Amino acid sequence: MTRTAGLILTLFALGSVATAQPAADEILRHAREALGGSRLAAVESLSVSGEAANGAILSDVTLSIQLPDKFLREQTVQLSAGMGGGLSPEMAAAVGAPTVVDCLNGDEQWSDLRMSADSQIDSAMIQRAAGAQLNARRQDLRGTFTRYLLALLLADRPNFHIQFAYVDQTPTPDGGIAYALQGKGPGDFAIRIFIDSKTYYPLMMAHMSGDTVTQIWLSKYKDEGGVSMPHLMSWMQNGRETERLEIKKVKLNPKFPAGKFVKGAK
Repeated sequence: MTRTAGLILTLFALGSVATAQPAADEILRHAREALGGSRLAAVESLSVSGEAANGAILSDVTLSIQLPDKFLREQTVQLSAGMGGGLSPEMAAAVGAPTVVDCLNGDEQWSDLRMSADSQIDSAMIQRAAGAQLNARRQDLRGTFTRYLLALLLADRPNFHIQFAYVDQTPTPDGGIAYALQGKGPGDFAIRIFIDSKTYYPLMMAHMSGDTVTQIWLSKYKDEGGVSMPHLMSWMQNGRETERLEIKKVKLNPKFPAGKFVKGAK
């Protein structure tokens, strides 16, 4: 599916909902059945890992999810002299491979920066320098978690329920038709999801990031223990890809160690 044609799916106002025709609940029921039905419903925990690219910045990402309310994202940046910002080989070697950690553990949410064992940089100094960025990442963790849940499992959480309404049918870049559903959650959480009318796989989600529409494209679906899951997530703004995550490994219902979602635990 070409991204240049993706604007076809985003000519919408996130707050407006047309008169309902097909029931949103029925479309979602078909979609969840297509993604795995009872096997999808049986997922209580999930671990996915892969490679992310944000411009020239490459990183290894692991997502750990324990339903209903635990989420951990660990993103280890692979620094190199070829990155933007004029990073020298000596500086890249001195910094090592830092890991940015974002966690939602029930009502607690936190972000942290962990330096690798080979780092020669004072971790306290890095923490101070990255404080504003870590705080910004912390602000939308509940929204981030919910978007990952929808993308990977088409699920929400009991204490963060998303109510969907049917909006319209819209053409897809490959000549098909997608059902557009508008979701509203607690606070100002809003998202629009586009579901293929033939496969019933989610194709794309869109939400507002400030004054900009962010699209999250979902593709390369593969079977994982009876559950169909996208293995490529691509974030787009203004027709340009800003980030992508290629999922390499999936574990359904893993047993996480005690303290997995506790700050300071290894």
